[in-house]
Amino acid sequence: MRLILIHGYVEAPGIFDNLAPLLLPATLLSIDLKDEFARWQPQGRTDARQLARYLTDYYEITAEDVLIGHSMGGWVAINIKELTGAITIQLASFTDQKKINFPVRNLRVLRWMLSSGLTQSTWLRNYFKKLYPFPESKELYCQLVDNGRHMSRLYIYQQQMTLFAPVPPLTVQPDLRIHARRDNVVHYPGGECVEVPGDHFSLHYHPELVAASIRGVLEGVRA
Repeated sequence: MRLILIHGYVEAPGIFDNLAPLLLPATLLSIDLKDEFARWQPQGRTDARQLARYLTDYYEITAEDVLIGHSMGGWVAINIKELTGAITIQLASFTDQKKINFPVRNLRVLRWMLSSGLTQSTWLRNYFKKLYPFPESKELYCQLVDNGRHMSRLYIYQQQMTLFAPVPPLTVQPDLRIHARRDNVVHYPGGECVEVPGDHFSLHYHPELVAASIRGVLEGVRA
């Protein structure tokens, strides 16, 4: 069985470091979206469905695979499921883009903010860090916000297009949703969901509880 891990916005595969060892034995494929966009080099406007199609083709993803996506990665994963039928587990993620808690959604405005330098400015980064309310994960959150400063503007915008560009309606739902009630990055989803303690980064700070629910799905696949 192959587990395909997909990280979120301004994250890296290391976001799964505490969780992944608890999901073994399995063949792990941890996708780094920075590398994927650099290899793919899409021209013009893109979206999560196009990214899903690229990843599906490049990694030959099928219904035999299990996708685990955190935040934006879960959005990519559910779009891969739309194409392949692969089992999909969403962590702190969404199937409705309106669940993203972000003050700006207009891609033209986001692109202007990037080109002007505002998005990666010290002022705006400090503003977001000051507003973040959860002591448990604040260090990680601040690290991720600061990581965005070192990413290329193109890659930041590619991620923003993945988040906010419209896609054709989904006809599938995740096989498992895991979400913390206090998540202030992605609002709590509607429908069936396993609630865990913590916040948007429960996979990092409460990996045992997150893994317990995932293992139930994986055991069914192995059977």
